[in-house]
Amino acid sequence: MKKIFQYIILAVVTIVMASCTSDIEETTATTGKSNVQLVVGEFPAFGDSQTRAIGTPDPGKTSWAEGDELLLEMTSNTYGTQYATFKYNGSSWELASGELSYKEDEVPTFPHVYYAPNYKWEAGTLVLKEGKVAGTDEYIEGTAQITPNGEAITVKFSEATRNYSRLRIATMPNKPITVTIDRYTPAGSSDMKWDQNYALTSDEKGNAYLYGNFVTNSRVDVKYGEAPLATHKFSQATVNAKSYALDATVVSLADEGLTFDQIVEDVKKELYAGKTYINLILAPDVDEETLEAINIGLKDARDGSINLTLIGCKKIPSRGFWHFDMLKSIVLPDVTEIGENAFSDRSGLQKVVLGNLTKVYGNVRNNGIFDGCETRFIDLVLSKDQKAMNDGEAEGRYCWTADIITDYDLSNEHVSKKFLGYEFKSITCRYKFE
Repeated sequence: MKKIFQYIILAVVTIVMASCTSDIEETTATTGKSNVQLVVGEFPAFGDSQTRAIGTPDPGKTSWAEGDELLLEMTSNTYGTQYATFKYNGSSWELASGELSYKEDEVPTFPHVYYAPNYKWEAGTLVLKEGKVAGTDEYIEGTAQITPNGEAITVKFSEATRNYSRLRIATMPNKPITVTIDRYTPAGSSDMKWDQNYALTSDEKGNAYLYGNFVTNSRVDVKYGEAPLATHKFSQATVNAKSYALDATVVSLADEGLTFDQIVEDVKKELYAGKTYINLILAPDVDEETLEAINIGLKDARDGSINLTLIGCKKIPSRGFWHFDMLKSIVLPDVTEIGENAFSDRSGLQKVVLGNLTKVYGNVRNNGIFDGCETRFIDLVLSKDQKAMNDGEAEGRYCWTADIITDYDLSNEHVSKKFLGYEFKSITCRYKFE
């Protein structure tokens, strides 16, 4: 007699992580077929190791969630090898695809069972789902067996071992970041990747995750658009089943309750921590007072030594960086409007990264934004969507406004490395700022 499981509850137990163990609980649940005994445990969660730990350790995913899938392979003497996918509906696991069939008088075996969200069964092989990239989620192999009464399948991960580590990138909440890794083997793969790029989006806690193996001298670079947030080189290979935390956090100065002195102190902390890349979040309409507080906080930096990134601000007021002698580079990924003399007399600047500009006050003959700068020694990076700028009067003040038709990278100005009438060392239009 053929028995086909259409509705089966699967159970899992916590992976033993380093020195951590988890007790097993037993409970009884009712399915549409009969009462069955379940072995219930937590999701096999990571726990942060103390290696480069920052802030409060965060285990990431800690329980099964609706939509989770388990991939099972079953071998039956009568029906051969079969493959099935089970999906969690929030309270139980349901057969989502495939079929598991066997005769009542035989005990099938389960050569493989996986929790691997990036993968699916295809012709008996695990392949990446469309749009998924190896190394951006877990790839755990567990065990499964039929219960003695033949009425359920019990899935366990208690004896499984992750053969990869986890990199937790702590950054801004709910933001897209780009992570470039040199020498990295993603979870679920045996091929080492060189200079691999990953487009990730952090969760509401500001965490983004990668799963795989890093070797000695593996390098990780984290960016928000063109804004560098963190760089790290591993001094030794990572250990399987351990979590590593990378600090790509950004100091938020967007709270209206922050005083001038508090802003100064928050910036000083970054400087005195030895950072030369200072990343700050500001309000969209940042004012002169906030920029002045940032300037004072950076006063002790050596001239031409600081790479400053200001995220969130859309307008830079007049003379915004008038006394910022310490700037080596300035990255403004979200800026659309700039006041006159914003970068004037910043002779030490080597790189300027701007968002998609729609309005720039001033002109090259009087109160231009780069007056007094050696722009021939500055690398300028613009959005790939940057429009050519037309000069003309607006709101009673001279300004440049975006040509809604002409793309800047197709203009004669771009070919001659000029922008707003200034000649630059290089001008690149390569990134879409979001």
